[in-house]
Amino acid sequence: MKDAANQNRNSLPDSLGFRDCTSSVHTSRTMMLTELTLVLENVDKNAQGEDYLAAIVDQNVLGKPTQTTRKRSAQRLRELYSLDTDHAVFRLLRRFWSADISARPMLACLAAAARDPLFRDITPFVIAHPANTTLTAVQIASQLEEKYPARFKQTTLISTAQNIASSWAQAGYLSGRLHKKRARPVVPPVAVTYALLLGYLCGSRGKMLLDTIWTRMLDRTPAEIADLATEASRQGWINFKSAGSVIEITFPGLLTPQEEKASYEPN
Repeated sequence: MKDAANQNRNSLPDSLGFRDCTSSVHTSRTMMLTELTLVLENVDKNAQGEDYLAAIVDQNVLGKPTQTTRKRSAQRLRELYSLDTDHAVFRLLRRFWSADISARPMLACLAAAARDPLFRDITPFVIAHPANTTLTAVQIASQLEEKYPARFKQTTLISTAQNIASSWAQAGYLSGRLHKKRARPVVPPVAVTYALLLGYLCGSRGKMLLDTIWTRMLDRTPAEIADLATEASRQGWINFKSAGSVIEITFPGLLTPQEEKASYEPN
């Protein structure tokens, strides 16, 4: 099987909010789950992109001490999540955010991975570790150095590894304060819906949707994904039909015609 990152490298539509670049928020920040939660709690779900920026910079919903730190936080959150409902990645995150509070860490993790290539490419490393395995920043730094030789200075390498470990903890892949151990994240049906949609927007269809870079991030087997998709179908999020080896997954009412069209076009 091809590496998940390479398999999806040429099918990340930037018009839908995906990003594929060399920069990473994780060189200076984590996935900022607390900050994202505060912003989404204080901005109306029908707001435009400028309203999110105004909430962070002008209204200071994050409680930052200076204008500079407010603007920097706004920039990092935009890089991670877009904060623009014209982008499907963020619009769908916003739509699902209130559906199930327990799904928020995984929803944020998936959205951050869609927009931060480093985080997207390195997360399979933690998923490959068995439950209760201790995982340190030094191990993560070593993996970063192996995967991206000569990219990081030593100080940046360690701080980036620490930020990634913090994001994994926020998402539920790691537990513990001093000694972080591999854990299994919470994955409600709405989180599976979002992962399936990300795969769909990147061009996957039918049975292939059960095994994409996004569904692998859920830390569940394809059979478990299918069970969760069945539950999502019962809850009305998707239509999931399975007959032998033939699987049909559709998303009635969740995508605009423009998003449907973009998901069929080469990036």
